[in-house]
Amino acid sequence: MKLETLAGMLIALTVFCVAIFTSIKNVSVIFDIHAALIVIGGTVAVALICFPLKRIVSLLKVFMRRMLGTNQRDYALIVDEISKLSDAYRRGPKFFEGVVNDLKDPFLKDAAGVLSWLEADVAPAQLRDLLETRVETHYKLYMNEVRVFRIMGKFPPAFGLMGTTMGMIALLQSLGSEESRSQIGPSMAIALVATLYGLVLTNFVFVPIAENLSEQTEEDMIARSIVVEGIMLIQEGHPTKFVVEKIKSYLLPNQRLALEGRAA
Repeated sequence: MKLETLAGMLIALTVFCVAIFTSIKNVSVIFDIHAALIVIGGTVAVALICFPLKRIVSLLKVFMRRMLGTNQRDYALIVDEISKLSDAYRRGPKFFEGVVNDLKDPFLKDAAGVLSWLEADVAPAQLRDLLETRVETHYKLYMNEVRVFRIMGKFPPAFGLMGTTMGMIALLQSLGSEESRSQIGPSMAIALVATLYGLVLTNFVFVPIAENLSEQTEEDMIARSIVVEGIMLIQEGHPTKFVVEKIKSYLLPNQRLALEGRAA
């Protein structure tokens, strides 16, 4: 698991629990079944209306794989494989095909196949346009998936306000009774629990997941751009050393230093 993700989760949970236990005398008021039913149940219901269940589950799996550190783009691996691919391309088709079959990065393996199209009447500019179209398509699809959680993040506060409104209606309806004065405080506290649930779900669950997936999409975009540039440089016949240095230009200085450290 990524240490920063785990640390963030623990800090968020700690801050929330400390705030609850230090500011509320009767902590049991937080656990209200009606508020949970309205906020959580309403959010799930509306989410299923807007998006297929399979899509939501698949996105959660993507987030979990990233949180566990199994779904990160390995820039060092991509650079190393492009380097091997460049050497093999200069040695001949047989060596090139053997390296392509052993590639671990799926997009690089797929993109390397387009080099065989050079035997046909296909201009390098057309090949670049094809690869860049694939990159852009993946980026749009992934950002659309990010949009799912950003939209879902709007639901809990709305249902929290709905629960609070219903609680206030019930409170005002009972003001005429003899015990209404003693019930105003506890009733308002319970009514506001729904709003709290909505804020917690949005800011501790949906927004972090959306931003995490967005960051993952940006990393994927960089990795695919490196692949496209590497393939085109190989096709143009540049030396392997130049190919590697050029694709490293897509990385920040600290990332390039990290790659050099791993290579050493």
